Amino acid sequence: MNGLRAFFALLVIAAPATLESQAGGMITGRVTDRLNETPIGGAVVWVGGGQQGGRTDANGRYAIRDVLPGVYRVTVRAVGFRAITRDSVFVSSGRTAVLDFVLTSEAVALPGVAVVGTPDRLLDPREPQTIQQIGGEELRQLPVTSLEEAIELQAGVVQGSFRGGRVGEEAWVIDGLGVKNQLDASSGQLGLRIPTVALEEATLVTNAFSARYGQALSGLVTAATRDGGERWEGRIAYETDRPLPDGWDVGLDRLTVSVGGPVLGSVRLFAALDAQGRIDDDPVHAPPPEDTLDPRTERPWLLPHNSGEQYDLFGKLTIPLGRQQTLRLSGASSESRRLLYDPALKYVPDAGPAQRVSGRLGLLHFRRTSSPSAATSFIVDLRLGYFSKEAIRAPLTEPTTAEFGAFTFAGLEFAGEALAKAGDTLGALDPIPGVTVPQFVETTPWGVPGFFTTASPRGELTWNRFREGRARLDFLVGRGADTDLRLGGEYVRQQVTTFTRLEGYRAVVDGAPPPTTAAFFPFQAAGYVELQQRAGELTFTGGLRADAFNGRAATEGGQSKTQFTLGPRLALSTALGPATIVASWGRFAQPPDFQYLVDAAFDDTLRTGRFRRGNPSLGFETSTQYEFQVRARPVPFFAVRVGAFVKRLDGLVASIPLGFDPDSSIYGNGDFGNVKGLEVTLEREYRDAFGLRATYVLQQAEATATDARDLFRRLQITPVGDTVVPATAEFPLNFDRRHAVIVVARASVPVELGSVVGGTEAALVARWSSGLPFSRSNATGDSLIGLPNAQRLPAQVTIDLFLRRTVRIGGMRLGGFVDVRNLTNRRNVVAVRRDNGQPVADDLVISTAAEAAFQANPDPIPYESRRYRPWADLDANGLVEGRDELLPLYLRAATDFTQPLFFFGSPRLVRLGVELRF
Repeated sequence: MNGLRAFFALLVIAAPATLESQAGGMITGRVTDRLNETPIGGAVVWVGGGQQGGRTDANGRYAIRDVLPGVYRVTVRAVGFRAITRDSVFVSSGRTAVLDFVLTSEAVALPGVAVVGTPDRLLDPREPQTIQQIGGEELRQLPVTSLEEAIELQAGVVQGSFRGGRVGEEAWVIDGLGVKNQLDASSGQLGLRIPTVALEEATLVTNAFSARYGQALSGLVTAATRDGGERWEGRIAYETDRPLPDGWDVGLDRLTVSVGGPVLGSVRLFAALDAQGRIDDDPVHAPPPEDTLDPRTERPWLLPHNSGEQYDLFGKLTIPLGRQQTLRLSGASSESRRLLYDPALKYVPDAGPAQRVSGRLGLLHFRRTSSPSAATSFIVDLRLGYFSKEAIRAPLTEPTTAEFGAFTFAGLEFAGEALAKAGDTLGALDPIPGVTVPQFVETTPWGVPGFFTTASPRGELTWNRFREGRARLDFLVGRGADTDLRLGGEYVRQQVTTFTRLEGYRAVVDGAPPPTTAAFFPFQAAGYVELQQRAGELTFTGGLRADAFNGRAATEGGQSKTQFTLGPRLALSTALGPATIVASWGRFAQPPDFQYLVDAAFDDTLRTGRFRRGNPSLGFETSTQYEFQVRARPVPFFAVRVGAFVKRLDGLVASIPLGFDPDSSIYGNGDFGNVKGLEVTLEREYRDAFGLRATYVLQQAEATATDARDLFRRLQITPVGDTVVPATAEFPLNFDRRHAVIVVARASVPVELGSVVGGTEAALVARWSSGLPFSRSNATGDSLIGLPNAQRLPAQVTIDLFLRRTVRIGGMRLGGFVDVRNLTNRRNVVAVRRDNGQPVADDLVISTAAEAAFQANPDPIPYESRRYRPWADLDANGLVEGRDELLPLYLRAATDFTQPLFFFGSPRLVRLGVELRF
């Protein structure tokens, strides 16, 4: 009841915000008389079968609002004039399609004319946002396999970070409903993937995103899924790299299937499946081993126990309920299964850990639109959704058996899964069945007891489940072509359950960390009202979003309190000569990840290697963003966009010390930072079988110290005993990528040409970026050298290529394609050791590790032992003993163990495919 009262209170106090919804687009234009070029008032313009439309005003102008992305037939009718229709009008999210009509009198035997307006979509003053669009067909023509990979091609995106912010500061919107893994967004994954074949289009908004959506500071990704068509269509494709020679083959198999069409009357269905398996699911371009005894020497490009499967399903029913009502029911299911390679388990890979991440989404969308002939447009959207994400990481009780490539077609059996799901902390006090005690491996080439173990020393069992139900109601009122008002709100009820047990191979009474669990029911509520008013070439948007949040996590004094925040947003845009100028300002907020509300919900959440106390009283994280942008079209089909922005982050979650003990700290809203940037985009639209987009980003992202150990290190004690905290140190954020250049080019030759190259498509993606920052530490790793993130990784360069050739066979299209990633096979450094700033351990590190292992176990190895290696017995006395014989073995074992693997990006990956469209 408290949540419902907060929800209705927010609806009452909300007042105007930015209008564009990022869920639909607009069709606008003028209707004129062909005879005298005068405007025609009262004409009715509608899309499709008349589900949406609008009337022209006295100036002949009309606007059809919030049209879902897709290709439509647009019709106009006026009394005394011939009706005309324009086919193949493409509508995009957050964009305006300009379509003018010239009508002829019924008495004149001439056809009317529909003219697509020439203003570029980048120039529309109705668009205050910074929108980067990805069409569904473009997704299928680029060297990408997921929407996440396509988002990485947009300006300002770095490994899931948007405009320098932390990972997790973005929100995903699927068919108008927000979806976010609020449990561990900053360190986990969404857990849900929509197959690319099911996407009509996607957009990325990095500024001035609509007040309709919250839970985001740095970006908003929207995905519009496909409806079934008016006739049955489908696609099936298979791609693999297994026929390729050694060194090019990582065991990839991928199958995608989609089908859609009418099933019963006007009811339409669309369904899609995307299944992918890789024997090496995270291939690395690491240097091959130098020691010939290393078993990886034979196939250094493949890591053992590193395979993965990904299954993504999507289905959607579109049910017209009369002309003005439509019901859409959709569902998505994803499951990712991974075996996790651990260097310590190199010689017993079947003992390695594994993980499973699954996501489920159900969505009901009911839309009611006003009649196209109504003077005032009115749209009501009711959306109900359910989202769940579950993750587990633990040892397997049985090794996996691959049936085809990396596909097992079976689930993974995890040790202790039943205990974790039941939250059985009492049963978890004893050793967990299936978690084995780690011992030093006897079967390594070196024999000595060091570095390599028979089971993971962590012995971890971590499980979590996040579920939410979401209801939102949106109203859109449009008056004429210049005034739009939108209002609505949403209520979100969530459930969080977690379980963590480390060193599960021994009992808690023997020193193992005790199990930790959490179970609580947060809620969120929001209300908003949006307004946009256009006067000539000047467009004003402004408004306010109100959010409420309560983590409902237990505290010593009772339940946590409900917290409120307001997010005003303003934008002013105008056409100035051939350019459009947009200035925007907004304040955005999101609740913290729920993992920070409880003690040790996850280990190492801030990469400090220690547990932290949770804080149920954490508040909203906020950002305030300013942007000034100029858009222009110097020549037809060529657009330029230049924008400068400043984003101020505040109240970010950080680990704050409670005293001098570095293990005594608590999460708090103690971090703040600034991101400044310049983005330049040059785009030649994809027309006449060719398109090119080039972007350059200059960016600086800095923040205060977020590492508890660094803050502790800077504390000083005066001679009189006072504690002094020196001036706040600012340093680059983890995703402070200063320079980035991305070039995307596409070209095609129509199938109809029938020549040797007819039906050929090509796409090239080239990327260059300066390196990300990292921190140096001492040899033991417990102290930083200098400020955090004071060092830089090398620059990264990749070139990806996609080629497809399609031929017609009757009413079908058969195609073959080649998809190449990292065409030049460049060895990109994506991480380094913090002790020396290099991927490879230096001689001092290796010798120190070998010496420590030797001192821990200097016992001789007799001939009868399985550890005995004849070639190491220099005096052939039946014993490997003494420093001269044992230490070289420890040195070779240390060199083996410290091989750089995940410090390097992917090698060249080539996949061959075939597809059939019908």
